[in-house]
Amino acid sequence: MAKEIKGSIVEVYTLTNEDIEMMYRLMDTFYDNMTRENFLRDLKQKDYSIVLRDEDHKIWGFSTQQILHIPLKDQVIHGVFSGDTIIHKDYWGSMELFIVFARFFFEFEEKYQDFYWFLICKGYKTYRMLPTFYKTFYPNYKEDTPQDIQAIMDAFGRYYSPEEYDEATGVLCYKGVKDKLKENVADVSEERLRDKNIAFFVEKNPDYTKGNDIVCITKLSKSNLKPRMRRFLLGY
Repeated sequence: MAKEIKGSIVEVYTLTNEDIEMMYRLMDTFYDNMTRENFLRDLKQKDYSIVLRDEDHKIWGFSTQQILHIPLKDQVIHGVFSGDTIIHKDYWGSMELFIVFARFFFEFEEKYQDFYWFLICKGYKTYRMLPTFYKTFYPNYKEDTPQDIQAIMDAFGRYYSPEEYDEATGVLCYKGVKDKLKENVADVSEERLRDKNIAFFVEKNPDYTKGNDIVCITKLSKSNLKPRMRRFLLGY
């Protein structure tokens, strides 16, 4: 029986070498083409990490986070970008990561009038979080993305990788060898394609198996949470 895990927010600079090694090994277990150099470079760019540990201090999951302030015309777009994220398959049923994320980052809504979550998805499990938790998010199968929201997404895509972001598709098409989920970790079966959200993800990001990412966005507003999820994540 898996041990209970508890999540916490930590500033990246406080992570120990042992923590970082556990995090890298966890990513390497579930991703192909994962290099220590790329992992460390990505981690260095982040401000926070949600870390899931058991009672023995072993890390079973984490998600790195970067606070962004992106200029767009005559305004500045504020948000958080989730980078490397993984939960060991023994804890796929745990909601601890989502609870910690919500209770920390939703408070930024009070500081900024609009605060966004930027998410890049190379797997359907990541994309599926959006319709599970949020009333409104983009892109989605139900409606076209509004022009003002698309402009914000494009600004993020250009910020993240101007040479690899395709504004026509909203996908980050990587030119070099890119980390990708190992086979049998999050494969899309015919049965899963019956889910309209998953089918939309595959349609929008057909080369996801190569590690390409679709750029997604949602507003981190308590009013944008589905009522059941708001009660679950925030307790009211």
